Amino acid sequence: MSAQSSLVRASLGGVASQTKRSSFLGDSSSKGSMSARTAIRRPSTVQSAFPVVIPSTRDSAIAARRKITTKAVREPEQSSMASASDKLAEYVANKGGKRVIRKVLVANNGMAATKAILSMRRWAYNELGDENAIKFVAMATPEDIGANAEFIRYADDFVEVPGGKNVNNYANVDLITEIAVREGVDGVWPGWGHASENPKLPTALAKNGIQFIGPTAPVMSVLGDKIAANILAQTAKVPSIPWSGDGLVANLTPEGTIPKETFDKAMVTTVEECVAAADRIGFPVMLKASEGGGGKGIRMSANKEELISNFDQVKAEVPGSPMFMMQLCTEARHLEVQIVGDEHGNAVAFNGRDCSTQRRFQKIFEEGPPIVAKPDIFREMEKAAQRLTQNIGYIGAGTVEYLYNAATDKYFFLELNPRLQVEHPVTEGITGVNMPATQLQVAMGIPLHRMPDVRRFYGRDVEGTDAIDFMNEEYKPVENHVIAARITAENPDEGFKPTSGGIERVHFQSTPTVWGYFSVGANGGVHEFADSQFGHVFASGKTREEARKALVLALKGMVVRGEIRTAVEYLVKLLETQAFKENTIDTSWLDGLIKERSISLVNDPHAIVLGAALFRAFNHSEQEEKTFLSSWEKGQVSTQGIAKLTSFPIEIAYEDTKYEFTCTRVGADEYEMAIGGKSILAKMFRRNDGTLVAMYGGVTHEIDGLEEPLGLRMTLDSQTWLLPTLFDPSELRTDVTGKLIRFLQEDGAEVQAGMPYAEAEAMKMVMPLIAQESGKISHAKTAGAVIGAGDLLANLELKDPSKVKKIINFSGDFRMSSVDEPAATADEKLTAAVDRVNKILDGFGGDVDEALANLYTAFTEQDETDGQSRWEKATSIMEGIVQRYLDVESVFESKSMDAVMATLIKGKTGAALNPVLGQVRAHSKLKERSKLVLNLLLQAPTLPQRVIARGPISWADDHAPISDSFVATIKRLSKLRGGDYGEVALSANAILQERRLPSLDKRVAELRKILAGKKKLLRPWGEAETGDLQALAESPTLAVDLLPSLFEDQDDLVRENAMSTYARRVYRAHNILDVSKGENGNSLTWKFKFRTYPDDSPVRTGLLITAKNISEVEQNFGSYLAQLKAAHGDATGPPVLHIAQTEQPDDGDWSLKMDQICAKHRDELKAINVKFVNCLVFEKFALPVYRTWHSNKDYAEDPLYRGERPTVLHLLELVRLENYKLTRLPTVNRDLHIYVGDLAAGTRAKDMMLRRLAHSRDTMSGGLERTLNKALDAIDIARMDSKAKGCNSTRIYINYLSEVEGDFTKQTQLLKEKVSEYIAANSTRLLNLSVDEIELRFRVSNELTPIRIMATSMSGNWLKVDAYREYLEPVSGRAEQFCLITNDGNDEACFFEPYPSAGPLQNKRA
Repeated sequence: MSAQSSLVRASLGGVASQTKRSSFLGDSSSKGSMSARTAIRRPSTVQSAFPVVIPSTRDSAIAARRKITTKAVREPEQSSMASASDKLAEYVANKGGKRVIRKVLVANNGMAATKAILSMRRWAYNELGDENAIKFVAMATPEDIGANAEFIRYADDFVEVPGGKNVNNYANVDLITEIAVREGVDGVWPGWGHASENPKLPTALAKNGIQFIGPTAPVMSVLGDKIAANILAQTAKVPSIPWSGDGLVANLTPEGTIPKETFDKAMVTTVEECVAAADRIGFPVMLKASEGGGGKGIRMSANKEELISNFDQVKAEVPGSPMFMMQLCTEARHLEVQIVGDEHGNAVAFNGRDCSTQRRFQKIFEEGPPIVAKPDIFREMEKAAQRLTQNIGYIGAGTVEYLYNAATDKYFFLELNPRLQVEHPVTEGITGVNMPATQLQVAMGIPLHRMPDVRRFYGRDVEGTDAIDFMNEEYKPVENHVIAARITAENPDEGFKPTSGGIERVHFQSTPTVWGYFSVGANGGVHEFADSQFGHVFASGKTREEARKALVLALKGMVVRGEIRTAVEYLVKLLETQAFKENTIDTSWLDGLIKERSISLVNDPHAIVLGAALFRAFNHSEQEEKTFLSSWEKGQVSTQGIAKLTSFPIEIAYEDTKYEFTCTRVGADEYEMAIGGKSILAKMFRRNDGTLVAMYGGVTHEIDGLEEPLGLRMTLDSQTWLLPTLFDPSELRTDVTGKLIRFLQEDGAEVQAGMPYAEAEAMKMVMPLIAQESGKISHAKTAGAVIGAGDLLANLELKDPSKVKKIINFSGDFRMSSVDEPAATADEKLTAAVDRVNKILDGFGGDVDEALANLYTAFTEQDETDGQSRWEKATSIMEGIVQRYLDVESVFESKSMDAVMATLIKGKTGAALNPVLGQVRAHSKLKERSKLVLNLLLQAPTLPQRVIARGPISWADDHAPISDSFVATIKRLSKLRGGDYGEVALSANAILQERRLPSLDKRVAELRKILAGKKKLLRPWGEAETGDLQALAESPTLAVDLLPSLFEDQDDLVRENAMSTYARRVYRAHNILDVSKGENGNSLTWKFKFRTYPDDSPVRTGLLITAKNISEVEQNFGSYLAQLKAAHGDATGPPVLHIAQTEQPDDGDWSLKMDQICAKHRDELKAINVKFVNCLVFEKFALPVYRTWHSNKDYAEDPLYRGERPTVLHLLELVRLENYKLTRLPTVNRDLHIYVGDLAAGTRAKDMMLRRLAHSRDTMSGGLERTLNKALDAIDIARMDSKAKGCNSTRIYINYLSEVEGDFTKQTQLLKEKVSEYIAANSTRLLNLSVDEIELRFRVSNELTPIRIMATSMSGNWLKVDAYREYLEPVSGRAEQFCLITNDGNDEACFFEPYPSAGPLQNKRA
């Protein structure tokens, strides 16, 4: 059968493939799905002295070359295959081989299969120029396929075999033989483990004419017996440990066995023979069963008495097995020689390895060369291994293992492993010999001295044919050192107990000195029937220390994410020990460390407590959900207690401390544990084996546990802890299950703390039960009673209750280790923010304000450069949020809970009830859900400013569109009925009303008619006269930012009036003396002065001029200044210059150019004392961009003015905030600013400051309350912004520009009363918003001096209300002082300073 047809079978799931699989699986009907998992991709072949271990980018090229599409593509490849086969046959013939192996069955999995295929493909490419010269068929269990095992991908074809234990698959000789025959392979590579040492396999294969890539069956059989192997070693003059068969030699019989009489002499069959042998070889001794293993049938005896006792135990543990005895070798190193024998009688020793780092006889590190042995001694060990190999006719790769005593330089034969070992890449790394390829060539009958790698190792011409005397000739010196670490799915904290589960990813970075290979890839896993080793990492250096350091760095950088535990961190700690660095270890070193737990990764108490709390929290949620589902399945409709699903207390007692957590379930698999002011977020899920996998602090943990009568027995990351239930200290309870033998004191007698009070029998052991407190005992059970853990055995009348150890409640800082996570991308932040909002909507816990703040921030950080794209994404997400709310609430709206539940659960059972649980859980959090949607609706008008970089004039116009479906969703929201939905429905309706405003085009057209004198201005208090520009400028409904769009109107009157209205509005708080148009129709001048008392403010001049772009401004700036100077005339106040650019894009370049223009004309600006130059850049319907170059900055741009009309800062008195570092928050109203102020010194909490201009004329008849309410609404919205976090104090400033009519003293008193009444009526809301100061500025009509109504908490009384008269400095217009107004209207104390820093009292209050 061709490899091509085999490939088609595997990848397409053809009939042949299904028929073949049915032979081994018994059912082919379900195997069609396999085709998706059989995509074949092979790694590249890399020219290197080290094995190819990490797939490279060349994989895709190879895969593409081998991809099958049509027959036309396959035929040339078959021709190529024939060519490769010819090359292989030619190679075998040229090298003196006897047989060609073209197709190999890999009868193994995991690391073995992966490494074999990689190495043999590399050899084929290096020697034949074609990595496809040999075809590989793999065996794969369902578990291997499900774990995404790499070796399946590397093979040309695979056969699915039964899963489970290896007797069903890789150790099943009959199955392997049947597959080998069926697939038409030439050879079988057994690897290590499984069937690799079963002599039945080479026998069965030989009967079918298939080559076994390994030793012959008789040799394998005799080496499998420990007694026979030692006799053979002695025959080959290999030193052996003193043992019961000292001096015995023998050659194999024709049947391949040791003669019986010789074999029997090595055995010990009676106690007497054991004692005699021990006396001869010397204690301590090891008594072993020849057929034992895995710790069974082996006992150490230090003296004659122990030996007599152990004889029967060994005999009983392995019945019928021959027994022998050997001296216990202490302080020994485990050294081994890599040997290869061929069928021509040759035997090569490829240096060796030091494998002394072991736990329970399992290797952890391997290294080579074994430098602990002197070179001449190790050469003796190599020759002894070669003699043994030749004497027994060993063919293939094997390992001769020794115990070596560094102190005496003596070595002793341990065993000969008749297979390749997992650590063979160490030998490859120091010799350059490809071991699996060498095995293959030996199997093809090629003599060792003809193999290129071998000849290269001995410094010979690789194409030569001359013989090599391997026993006497020396190979080239080894010039480097290699150390290997096994990467296993084992838990070092629990004696290297194997673990299984999925692997999300393995991150390992190869370097020129570090390499590795892995049997699993991304989204793979280690299943319960696989070997625990899934990776092998190797490091090379010129010296051992260089290699050690390279390995440490590689392991520290390795990341394995998934459900398994690994020993990587433990390995690093071992490599860093002084003993390993100095190479003074022996085979018992690691077991000693494990026993002493000197390198144990011990958890601290807080880690243990948190693990227990999470375990109980998960189980609580799971049990509560099951209870509800079970109740509903029975037809019950109650939802009482549903809140317990998402919020509940958890109590843990450990080491005399009680920890009380508040658990909030913030997602289906997310839990937030709050304790001591700290919150810990954990994500958890339960694996199929019942273990909880918890991810918190950037680390994955495994938690398992059992609630026992005495408390929670928990395993955290494989370390077991008991967290006891809190019991009454006067109760004596047992912690064992068994039988109560007796009490040690009479009933009513005295018991002492720390002393036994009873004895119990458990598992044939008698153990004392210890009293924890002293007192008089009262028996609750009788002797002989069967007892269980937690049972009450007796009561104590405490001797001194005051001295009883007390449980204290935890207080202080709860510690939790964590690792830094990589910074999230903008998309990841948005995804996380949306996910958090959705989880709150789904009824899980969470901070609504924080969730929305994160969402709004994420909206603004999206990568799209186009603001409209960001806006579309934001509105789509908002629509989804509202829809999610409606999906649930539309079910419950205007209906009784019982009626809804009866409908929801009708006819449903089992999993069909899970959606009902989700709906009920979500509806139970209606208050939080409604708050979230309501806040979203309130924030909606500010979002275009945040999301669209420049933004439209109003969010409601056509330039910040929302889809028709979103409008329809908001309409559904507005129609929700019921008291629970009132506020949400009203807010939705308000948005719909705003959306009904005329479009900007229509609003501009209407404004144009008013400016042209064709329409009167409509006001709530009456119409204005046609052409009354002052009335228009003072109108609260004027959209000031629409005026610039008419600055270049074709109608001269419209253009002039637009500019005039703009100047009047901007300088509304000043006295405008006259306004006149310029000569060319593109400019306007006006005279103005501050409103001061007495009226001694100097006259000033303003010039507004339009230009198309910055180039025109640069060309004409000098003439602008000349025009301003001429208009200013004899006026003494500083003039101002306004420039409106009507066609200049806001690309940032224009402001840099303006910097240069102002710098160039700085002297001219100073000469006429220009206060500032304000530039306005606008595009149609977009918010104008304002920037100001100020004299205070030597005509550089002042960032405080950025984005604002220049007089706004004066009117909002932002200069009084100079103590603060200000951050502005988005607001809907352009005349309302909100800042977060942080003192530069950083000595106090942040303040939130609202500053507003009010244009309303109804201050005394509801206007004051309305503006304050809107201010609080704006603060409510602003507090959702992430920048507002940490604000503990809020200050409000409102400047009412319309005059209050009436008597000064009376109106002042009335204003104080109105503010006091407002504070009293809204105290709760003001407190919730942390309002500490309200400052309102008014002008009363019969007085020129403004007044301030101040409500402040700085004096110690909360929002104490006072009135102040304000005195202005005539030139700057700023307040010089505030004077307290008495009830009779006179001035009292006066002061002026910027907002003071809070003292200790204010900080404490905040």
